[in-house]
Amino acid sequence: MTCRSLAGLFLGLIAAVAVVLTAQGPAVGAEMSAYDIVKKAEDLLDQAKDSKADMIMTLVNDKGQKRERKLSAFVKKYGENSSKSILFFNSPADVKGTSFLVWTENKEDKQWLYLPALQRVRQISASGRGESFMGTELTFFDMGSHDIDEYTFKTIKEEDVDGEMCYMIEALPRKVEFYSKIDLWIRKDSFIPAKADFYDPKGRYEKQGRFSQVKNIQNINTPTRIEMHNVQNGRTTIIELSDVVYDSGLKDDIFTERYMKRGK
Repeated sequence: MTCRSLAGLFLGLIAAVAVVLTAQGPAVGAEMSAYDIVKKAEDLLDQAKDSKADMIMTLVNDKGQKRERKLSAFVKKYGENSSKSILFFNSPADVKGTSFLVWTENKEDKQWLYLPALQRVRQISASGRGESFMGTELTFFDMGSHDIDEYTFKTIKEEDVDGEMCYMIEALPRKVEFYSKIDLWIRKDSFIPAKADFYDPKGRYEKQGRFSQVKNIQNINTPTRIEMHNVQNGRTTIIELSDVVYDSGLKDDIFTERYMKRGK
């Protein structure tokens, strides 16, 4: 099975907006392997057929100065291993009209970025996946989709994170490209991610993602605040979700190049 990148399982959002995690727990009395825990979290991502939300994205530089952006996001599933998502930048003026489209089909994804100043759609190449996504502390790789079977998992310990007990799990990629290791903390009671630490290809601690302000929306427990702090450069990206709606029956034509140019 795939998730919106392993980073996307824990950053989840972003293009997908929907870190769609229900309050269901594991079978009582069952001892779960690290892989089972991660797969359980992944499976709980797929409760809704589609989702949409408004977002406020705040970019904080190493001096604490902030820039705020407003976005709209839409996601739709097409079977077990396929989905489409699109992001629209609504403000401020320097990014207004920019859009980002992802098609995932049979565990492979394609990405396109529309830049209104150039009036053209750029397809993101494999070699460009390590680039920063629109100046944030997320990369195009983070915004993509990957198979959890591309990683091996090991439960390290159980640990308290902000007053909630979590499984701490080490995830190692079978092939090192963008991250050499990801440490995951998954809440024991709900399988909602609490945080994730990311290590660069050289094994250096790079950034931490945190997931908070969980709200029950249409019986789906949804983290509505996602924070990514880059410890190497001191910058942070914060994403806050609002007006989240699941299963609204999104139309297919939203997820097209023509709609990218048209905007929200």
